[in-house]
Amino acid sequence: MTIHRFDTDTQSHQLLQPSMVQIYPRRTRYGDADAAGVPVEGIPDALVAKDAFKETIARCHELKIFPQYHQYASWCPVGSRWNQDGLGYCWTWSGTGAVMDVRGIEGKPTVQLAPVSMGYLVKWQNKGNYLESFIKGAQEQGIAPADYVSNQHAPSPQSFKVGWDTERAKYRLSAVWDTNARDGDTTMIQHCLSILAYGRPLQIALSWWGHALSLVAMRWDESVVNNIVWVIRNSHNEDDVIELTGSKGVPDEAYGFISTELTE
Repeated sequence: MTIHRFDTDTQSHQLLQPSMVQIYPRRTRYGDADAAGVPVEGIPDALVAKDAFKETIARCHELKIFPQYHQYASWCPVGSRWNQDGLGYCWTWSGTGAVMDVRGIEGKPTVQLAPVSMGYLVKWQNKGNYLESFIKGAQEQGIAPADYVSNQHAPSPQSFKVGWDTERAKYRLSAVWDTNARDGDTTMIQHCLSILAYGRPLQIALSWWGHALSLVAMRWDESVVNNIVWVIRNSHNEDDVIELTGSKGVPDEAYGFISTELTE
């Protein structure tokens, strides 16, 4: 398969522009006085040293630590597609994929989950949402299995299989780490790499794109901005990951999904 790379500092990123804004700017930040309601538990205790980025990335690929490799071994092998099919629900496609990544990393059975089952968070309308909203819903209610949702692109609970709203409790997100972008791009890169090196995916937001995605790996490239290639699981029907480079590839917000509930 061909992995497509896009430079966000050139016109090539225009090819990725969506027809609607699907995510909203974050309302709170970890550590703020008004952030008590944000469903996160903290940030990584140990951050990768800035002079160790290159060797850390190489080691994570060599040992297949990055979530990208767990996807291939479980819910999204190379050639399979993750497609929101025009529905403005990137905020749940990205988060649901990251939850399935964590389940694979934890060695749990591969169960395809239905992003559209989170549509209650926007009253089943085709509209954008906050990432914090998805995280809170995934922690409190869970995500229904795809077997309970006949049409993966129809936010209509009337068509869901009876019991979907109780079955979803088996597939709940647990611990989440926030990142801290206050000190510039290097800090965001450092936090994102530290979470990836822990073996966990991130749900990220790119404001210029109005889009949410799953961050599943990094690559090192001396020829690009920050030397970082962001390896992303998108939901636009690609048959593999995509790669972003350039200054706009740095996420505006990012949450590391660390664990799921011990239910199934």
